[in-house]
Amino acid sequence: MKHRIVIIGILTLLILSCNSKNKSDLIRNYENKSSEINEVKNYFDKTIPENFKVSIRYKSSNIIKLEIYEKLNDSSENELLFRDYNVDFSDYKEKPQKNSEKKYYGKTNSLEVVKKKLNWNNEIFKELYEKLESAECVGISNWKPTEIEYGYNGAGVYSYQIFEKNLNEQEIEKYNDGCNNIFYKDNIVLSYTGGAFGMQCFENY
Repeated sequence: MKHRIVIIGILTLLILSCNSKNKSDLIRNYENKSSEINEVKNYFDKTIPENFKVSIRYKSSNIIKLEIYEKLNDSSENELLFRDYNVDFSDYKEKPQKNSEKKYYGKTNSLEVVKKKLNWNNEIFKELYEKLESAECVGISNWKPTEIEYGYNGAGVYSYQIFEKNLNEQEIEKYNDGCNNIFYKDNIVLSYTGGAFGMQCFENY
């Protein structure tokens, strides 16, 4: 079993390395696909009900990583509702869940409950995938700011942080550390999040 896990890890690393991106790719894609990236953001914003935070990353057209938080009543706190790193939304099998696992996987392990709360169906998952594909991106989260994931470098992920307004001087200084965030222009910050292995900052930091 241990050897199998090691082999899977090595194969995953090799696959990610074959499609490895860099900062130049991140910038080039924004210049070429800015309208498509903004279209993804606008579509996603319209589909998320108030009081929900949703992060979704597509591994394929129907396999996703999905993480959802729900704001508690009369509170600014968000509670983990659902988390699954390998969801097949077209053929989801609900997994047994112990009470002790709710801290890590959320209050429910039912995708149907999640879809009902969000008022989503499989067509929304499919349309979001198509819009991300058109933008040559892999994921999106409606954090503040919105984060749109572009691609991988090893286990790390490049993304765009899209603010609602252009950044002022103080905000530019905050989001321009050169390691994980680089102010690009206007309301756009380039971001890199390191994984469990590999580089932890933008290249040449």
